[in-house]
Amino acid sequence: MIDIHSHILPGVDDGAKDMAAALEMARMAADDGIKKMIATPHLFRGSDSASGFEEIEKARKEFTEAIKENDIPLEVFTGAEVHISHNLIDEIRVHRRFLVLNQSRYMFIEFPSEHVFSGVKDLVFELMTEGIIPIIAHPERNSIFRRNPNFLYELLQMGVLSQVNQGSFNGIYGTHVQEAVFRFLELGYVHFLATDCHNTWVMPPRLSEAVKKAAAIIGEENARKLVEDNPLCVIEDKEVSYIPEPKKAEAKRKTFKIKLPSFMQKK
Repeated sequence: MIDIHSHILPGVDDGAKDMAAALEMARMAADDGIKKMIATPHLFRGSDSASGFEEIEKARKEFTEAIKENDIPLEVFTGAEVHISHNLIDEIRVHRRFLVLNQSRYMFIEFPSEHVFSGVKDLVFELMTEGIIPIIAHPERNSIFRRNPNFLYELLQMGVLSQVNQGSFNGIYGTHVQEAVFRFLELGYVHFLATDCHNTWVMPPRLSEAVKKAAAIIGEENARKLVEDNPLCVIEDKEVSYIPEPKKAEAKRKTFKIKLPSFMQKK
């Protein structure tokens, strides 16, 4: 499997606090069957943001060497989780290679959990004009997309992609987020499943259990594509191979009170 969203670099953001913690996360990821991982530290997100592009790359190189020295079968690539900011296009024109995923055409964009600014469609158009395909990080955690999934549908129709978190399937962000991630799978709104790992306990670098739960909605083959085929296309800078046909949500749907798979229902 390939994890395209992680906060595993030691001492860079709110993820792994030091090299020992990062190596423990790497071992856990490898044990779960993750072979490749893109390190995506927060950028432009207040106090959680990394301090500088060169420091991030230095941390990645040191971590890569430590992984080799400890015989951990995990390959780590460069990336970022880019928080929406007013000068994002200017930053891309200057620092593109640090903002995209493995120097590809793909870039994570992150919204605040309670807000999506009104000019997002214009931003998407500008990003695509720059040759970038935006991937929305964990839209299931955003209250606007949860309440109005057709807004997300409209962005997907523009060519935007989306990535959901493994923790959303387990309910670590709350029931509403858990219900939304299954709903988005049903609607064909999900292209990637990633860990968004920050540690080994609450947000660990594991994918296998979430893949099984996703398979209950979209089938085992399609669930594997979310963690194998599509992530590989990102790393190799190719067109994403699995893009489900998105469906508009029910026009008057106000909540995400869906029937969860049998194994998720309370006894």
